[in-house]
Amino acid sequence: MTRPAGTTAGLLELAARRATASQCRHKMAAVLASGNRVLAARPNLRRNSPRIDFHHATFHAEEAALRRVRNTAGTVIYVARVNAEHIPMLARPCRTCQHLLAAAGVVRAYYTVGPGEVGRLDLTGLDHAAPPCPRRTRPRA
Repeated sequence: MTRPAGTTAGLLELAARRATASQCRHKMAAVLASGNRVLAARPNLRRNSPRIDFHHATFHAEEAALRRVRNTAGTVIYVARVNAEHIPMLARPCRTCQHLLAAAGVVRAYYTVGPGEVGRLDLTGLDHAAPPCPRRTRPRA
């Protein structure tokens, strides 16, 4: 964990601002960038009602950003999560998103860990085969 510097801080701030627009319970957003150029900035999105399909109720922010850009080779992704008071929280990409990002050619992920703290994840050595989605149980009514 490190303190954000320069461009990293600015792009994580942009991701945090985008996360506030999310309609999901966990407000997250991802910014896909090449150098200082922002290619996509998307919050996590509702796909359908959890009552209809609990396992596929949302698009993760990383996946939503990847869907907006055609060529993602050599890019970097910045992921932020905020709570109800807009304070940054842990936003490390899940294992499935890590594999999706690596397969798309994204080389590095920066993510919020807490207020003023940033985590870094190198994706270049990751196996490109995406693991199956983790099994989740449906919440009880």
